[in-house]
Amino acid sequence: MTWGITNVLILMSFILSISTVVYCFIMLYKNRDVLTGRQESLYFEAAVLVCIMAAFLFACFRVYSAGYKDIWIGTAFLSASVVICIESISAFTRIWGIKARTMELLETLICVMEAGDPNLDGHSLHVHNIVCVFYDYLPPEYQHKLNYEDLKYASLFLDMGKLGIPRSIITKSGKLTREEMELMRRHPEICVKILGSLASFKRISDWILYHHERVDGKGYHALSGSDIPLASRIIAVADTYSALTMDRTYKASMSHDEAITELRQAAGTQLDAGLVGYFCDIPKHRLEECMLSVRRITERYQDEHFGE
Repeated sequence: MTWGITNVLILMSFILSISTVVYCFIMLYKNRDVLTGRQESLYFEAAVLVCIMAAFLFACFRVYSAGYKDIWIGTAFLSASVVICIESISAFTRIWGIKARTMELLETLICVMEAGDPNLDGHSLHVHNIVCVFYDYLPPEYQHKLNYEDLKYASLFLDMGKLGIPRSIITKSGKLTREEMELMRRHPEICVKILGSLASFKRISDWILYHHERVDGKGYHALSGSDIPLASRIIAVADTYSALTMDRTYKASMSHDEAITELRQAAGTQLDAGLVGYFCDIPKHRLEECMLSVRRITERYQDEHFGE
């Protein structure tokens, strides 16, 4: 009877140990993103836990194979595996907490940079929100090609380069001159240069650099079709929808249905036809929520920092 209980305890420890190792590897893979380089200590801790669990697995197997009958051995193994499992979950919970606070800070900073500009106010955050929703409606084969976390950062920073464009050009209500248009076209390059000092951001630099490419090859860098990164094509659809539905000094905003019609007309020339098809399947209320979220954040910021 004693051997039966010990046997069960060791077997439970073995199963829990395997589950924890698998969990750690999955979480390490899923949490790879542009901020990984800023979380070396936490990722190192998680990696150490994986190594400890691997050694623990070996010990469990050896004890199980040797047929030890002392119930306290089984209890000790099970207790140790539970503690390590809890520590593993705790490590990744801290990673998620840091990421959530970091993203909140970045969203606030983007709102600050765009605040008061009638042609930018809330646009980057709007595109970011749309891309996050859009991802859910992409087919699995597309989702597997992308790192969701990296896609979130790329969609948030896509217009940061406009900080290097004279405000008189950004806010101009009339048609831009050829020289002004050439300068405006440089904003993706400026963004990449701003983020260039951060080595981990090189993973998304091309996504930002090519988000104004057209599938017919008439974009900023003359890339076409599948030569344009998938993430850039996704951001381009979201960016276009946002530009159509947000007010600008040089045009009035469109309704959701009008914007969808415009996207369909641009499919195959400006935008990826397949992605436009997936985008048009997103329920209207999901896209409307993207704008409501932007308004809540921008209004809160304005109330707290500028007053009514």
